[in-house]
Amino acid sequence: MAKKLDGFVARLTALGGGSGSSLDIYEDWAPTYEDNLLQDYGYIAPRIAADAYAAHCGDQDGRILDLGCGTGLVGQELSARGFRHMDGLDISPAMLEQARRKGIYGELLERDMTVAIDLGGRRYDAAIGVGCFGGGHLGPQHLAGIIRCVRPGGLLIFYINAIPYDEDDYPAHFRALEEDGIWRLASTEPSNYMQALDRPGWVVAAHRT
Repeated sequence: MAKKLDGFVARLTALGGGSGSSLDIYEDWAPTYEDNLLQDYGYIAPRIAADAYAAHCGDQDGRILDLGCGTGLVGQELSARGFRHMDGLDISPAMLEQARRKGIYGELLERDMTVAIDLGGRRYDAAIGVGCFGGGHLGPQHLAGIIRCVRPGGLLIFYINAIPYDEDDYPAHFRALEEDGIWRLASTEPSNYMQALDRPGWVVAAHRT
């Protein structure tokens, strides 16, 4: 019988899309986050997203911003593929402390992505966000602000749970961003991101215009 959602994953899934209300969950979850997701659920979204990033980016010297970096699982996957210049950003100090121990990020930034992100005028060559859209996190209304973290022409890779992707009609928001000249969509690909259960998602690749 396939595993069912429980514990922190169930609590997170129950939160409303785009609410940005998951901080307390992540603060409590941080010490066991990786063991829980990797061992109990077979979580592979970071691997899928990093593969997509590598497929769309041939420049290993570009500066990457890992959005909602958590404990650094995405950064770890990118580092294994030869990408070295990464900063991480997350709302949870406890998650950032776990990421710091990996020694793979140049800087770790504590920021709330539901409001305008102050990067001190910096723009990255690329940004990647895995799991930062959906219940208790960001909604499609936050896309435009996130895109501004990268320079014109910069690459953006997002991995989005299929439930909010469908319920909040992300494709319609993607089209609106193109019509407004904010980004150019390169691809959207479906996949299953938990090996222990049916948990579909979408990997989205685009470039800022």
